[in-house]
Amino acid sequence: MESTRDIFSHCHPTVVLAYFAGIIGVTMLVMSPVFAGLSLVGATMACLAVRGRSALPLIGGIAVLGAGVTLLNPLFNTAGDTVLFEVFGRPYTAEVLMFGGTMGGALGAALLWFSVASRALTAEKVTYLFGGRAPALTTVLTLVLRLVPAYGRRATALAEARAGVGLGVSEADGLGGKVRVGATLLSSLTAWSLEQGVTTADSLAARGFGSGSRTAWGRYRFRWREGALMALLGVLAFGMGAGVAAGAGAAEFLPRFQLPAADALVLVGWVSWTAMVLLPTMLAVAGEVRWRCSLWNI
Repeated sequence: MESTRDIFSHCHPTVVLAYFAGIIGVTMLVMSPVFAGLSLVGATMACLAVRGRSALPLIGGIAVLGAGVTLLNPLFNTAGDTVLFEVFGRPYTAEVLMFGGTMGGALGAALLWFSVASRALTAEKVTYLFGGRAPALTTVLTLVLRLVPAYGRRATALAEARAGVGLGVSEADGLGGKVRVGATLLSSLTAWSLEQGVTTADSLAARGFGSGSRTAWGRYRFRWREGALMALLGVLAFGMGAGVAAGAGAAEFLPRFQLPAADALVLVGWVSWTAMVLLPTMLAVAGEVRWRCSLWNI
């Protein structure tokens, strides 16, 4: 028995798909600093729970991207009453800075949720959900999910091989030499991807792909645990929806920044959203506790 970082490893694929579709959809559609901030915190914790320390470079890169969106937005939009300072004679306002932070937080949270979903919604689960109904879409989704990790491994192998013969980035002279090394690596990756595409197409054709309807096998069963989890998600979604209808997802940025009044329904919406975004982390903690307890009983 091995510990797993797949926080939805024992869940039916329908539950996994419904959860991430809802979380990512709300994160991208509800433009509120409260919702974006909570989603970013939940996504960061879930990414750390799934990937461990290997998630730190990804989180750092997304933090830089979000900071860039936040800080650059007031340079293009000068609306707002609270002028912090001027840049090239143009006002740099707090209201537009807050709006940029909301957009950057929502973008970063969505990217992190996609990263977590790529680990939880495995190729096997995607095939189970869509293989019989949309085999072409399933194949495309599976290849896309494999694309980035495969490219990363291939790029690392190429860089190490070139460094082994003295042609690595560290051995290049100046910026021009480093650019040439990078272009060579990109050219090799492009050629490799084209060859892999031809090989994949030939393999699918040899297996009769596209010759008729396909059947999908799955070992998944919708049990009482999935039902309880779906019921919990339904209750939280109802509370969040009621809060959004009452204004929990609204925020006034211009001419002055203002959040909605924290009445009962608004608080219910915020608390429900907090519970929804923290659910993967709570499941991961519960799974880790069960794993540790099983080790003690050995």
